[in-house]
Amino acid sequence: MKQTLFSMILVALLTTACSSGNAPSTPEITAYNEEQPLPGDSTVYGLACEGCTDSLLVFLPFTGGDPDTIDILNARVQRRVFGRPEIGDMVAVVLSANNKSEADIVINIDRLKGEWCYMVKPHLRPRAGTSADSIVTLPPDFPDSLRKKWFQPREYGIEIRRDYTARPIGVQRNNADRQNGPVEYPTLKRYREWHIYNGHLLLCEARRDTLGNQQITHTDTVDIVFMRRDTLLLRFRDHEQGYYRKN
Repeated sequence: MKQTLFSMILVALLTTACSSGNAPSTPEITAYNEEQPLPGDSTVYGLACEGCTDSLLVFLPFTGGDPDTIDILNARVQRRVFGRPEIGDMVAVVLSANNKSEADIVINIDRLKGEWCYMVKPHLRPRAGTSADSIVTLPPDFPDSLRKKWFQPREYGIEIRRDYTARPIGVQRNNADRQNGPVEYPTLKRYREWHIYNGHLLLCEARRDTLGNQQITHTDTVDIVFMRRDTLLLRFRDHEQGYYRKN
């Protein structure tokens, strides 16, 4: 609630800041930026101001000061502008090492947040005593009614939240059915946190310890390949995964 209220206040101040060249005072920036970038992250975070075009990003950094005008034409040509920046949007920018007024990567975080999903299908569970890689097939005369019942697709996904937390979509509560049924579904990654790191997207799996504190157990470093309002394509280490925006 606190963060939402402050966001509304900050956006209200944004037009004045962008037009007059005066940034919001330090207390507002400090309150909004309670989540600090990860150590070693060179990404610059801020808000898009009025005046953004396909080739220029007018950008108010959270570190304070006047809005900057950043050349994003080359990043757009290289397809590294993910989500068109609009006034008030929270944006992450990786600047060129050779020219600090030019962007290598632009990520619209407000476009990135939300529920992203994809459909998965199950496969037959390997028979007892065989390896997990064993290929199991159904006989040609297997009843269509059972085939339809067993092989129902499920929706998997991830909700990316603005406070750097995440929620897995597709968690099944019926453990007995998952363990004993004739088919099994792909393992769902239970991401609980996310971060931007030098233009990469970090997706972090976590579990609660005996004291109830959430501990990160694994992190996937992912590249954003494509992002539109309703479509997202991520490149993992060993595959690419497409998503559609839910709701």
